[in-house]
Amino acid sequence: MAKFKVPSGVSVNDFFETHVPNQFKEITAGANLSSLAGKEVHLQFNINDQKYCLKIKDGANLEVVKGGVDKPLLTLSLSEQLFLDAITGKLEGMIDRFTDPVEIADPMRLKNLMETKGTLNLNLKQDGNSMPVTMIFNGEAKPSVDISLELQDWIAMQNKQTTGQNLFMNGKLKFMGDMVLLMKLQTLI
Repeated sequence: MAKFKVPSGVSVNDFFETHVPNQFKEITAGANLSSLAGKEVHLQFNINDQKYCLKIKDGANLEVVKGGVDKPLLTLSLSEQLFLDAITGKLEGMIDRFTDPVEIADPMRLKNLMETKGTLNLNLKQDGNSMPVTMIFNGEAKPSVDISLELQDWIAMQNKQTTGQNLFMNGKLKFMGDMVLLMKLQTLI
């Protein structure tokens, strides 16, 4: 999985204004982005009161839009500290699948992203602390589902070392809300 290389101490603005544009070509070099041909994909990040949208056109052209856009394909909302910990590697694997343009270009993943509408309210826990992350698909608040699990289990799921179904069956993942959306999310999270 491609990752942006970001030093500790970076600001949110510097990440989006400098690191993302400078590393985008390197991250996507050699990747099969043909599923993005003729498409414009919007990945938005709402970090506290800051909004940044990555507009990826044809898989090759990137524009960072400060202030965000209406109805992006995917919106991730999280605290600034959680975001910075994720991009600098302190919480490696937490949101990598959602910041990686190569992951988004996977044809089945892209199709599922484009067809999913609703909100995932994710409550990650570590050492008794709660780390809320909200994912909004295609700008639609409803239907919604809430998922609660330990951060290490979430990262294991992101790294395909386990599945949500396995975590649920072992009592490690709890959910409330729309079951149809939850089933759709299996292919995305």
